[in-house]
Amino acid sequence: MHAPITISGGGIIGNYIAIRLKRNNIDTVIIEKSKDEESSLPDIRTLTLNNHSVSLLEEEGIVIDTAPIKEIHAMDGEGSGKIQFSSDDINENYLSHVVSFNVLQNALKQRCKNATIFSNEIKSIQNLNNENIYEVILSDDRAIKTSLIAGCDGRNSKVAKISGLSSIYSEYRQTAITFIAEIENSMDIETAFQVFSEKGIFALMPVINKDNRNNRCTIVWSIDNNRLEKKDIKNYVKKNLCYFESKLNMKMKVHSEILSFKLSKHYFEDYSKESVVLIGDAAHSIHPLAGQGINLGFADADIFCEEVIKAFSKGFPINENVVLKRYEIRRKGMNLLMLRSMDFFVNFFSNSNLYVRLIRNWGLNRINKTRFLKAFFIKHASGINKI
Repeated sequence: MHAPITISGGGIIGNYIAIRLKRNNIDTVIIEKSKDEESSLPDIRTLTLNNHSVSLLEEEGIVIDTAPIKEIHAMDGEGSGKIQFSSDDINENYLSHVVSFNVLQNALKQRCKNATIFSNEIKSIQNLNNENIYEVILSDDRAIKTSLIAGCDGRNSKVAKISGLSSIYSEYRQTAITFIAEIENSMDIETAFQVFSEKGIFALMPVINKDNRNNRCTIVWSIDNNRLEKKDIKNYVKKNLCYFESKLNMKMKVHSEILSFKLSKHYFEDYSKESVVLIGDAAHSIHPLAGQGINLGFADADIFCEEVIKAFSKGFPINENVVLKRYEIRRKGMNLLMLRSMDFFVNFFSNSNLYVRLIRNWGLNRINKTRFLKAFFIKHASGINKI
């Protein structure tokens, strides 16, 4: 079997890359360890896509229902500081769009079924004494001759390990919990809220409601592990949700199963080595504070496809070092900037020092009065600024 590009990982980013490259006459094969079936997990997990990510999907004919966000209200739960972001600040209709993880995953997966080998992983990668051809051996011993292997297989990337690339990893010592909540009264369906407090970072966003009711939302709540030590997460939510009800002046009720996962970060100093290139979560992961992880993945995929398509159209080898390095240079700096920015905000808003709180509240209120600064932050988060 032969394919110019082998994609490790049939998730959202891997499938998107396959669809875009196919439209530009570049064939791929996707290696996916899961079975050929739609997700049976409860439809609780959501993703927040910025305008750039949505436009990339629409260009490939992927159009799904979204819950658009026009405004984001962020506040310091331990003080008076607050800031309001609006799509009007950047002359856009919306700031971002909340989508169902399962719905987006399945929509992309359906488009790529014929190009996907399911229930398989890459076992080894060998150079066939030709700098442009490599042999990929799968877990079922099938062999694929390929020029380039794109690692889209998440933070524990198998191809990163095979190629000898090593990451820098650390834990946030926090746990993220997420669930669907029901609001007692209807809420503004185009407004999201974020509260920074000693009880954690609490984000509330609208979701698609199939029954057309405006009283359901998705919650993503990051909590320090020491607060959860030896505590049942469901009980913790039940006892502490009232704090945020008071801050947001709305009554909330858990309406789904509560999912939880430990938070960590990682990044690679090199995104490529010989025939292997890392994209999205395989190359980096950040705190879910601003929901930017998936958008960084789409931004990576966008630039990777740009560089590969450009090389292919000019007749250059798509695995030339200069092609992969151009992708790396264009994305690594932006990804590190976002990672460090999220780390700064997590540490800054987790600090209980009185003087830090005063500075924090003053800073939020000051930025809220400065349209230029707000527009600067929004443009970076929305993907408008692109190298």
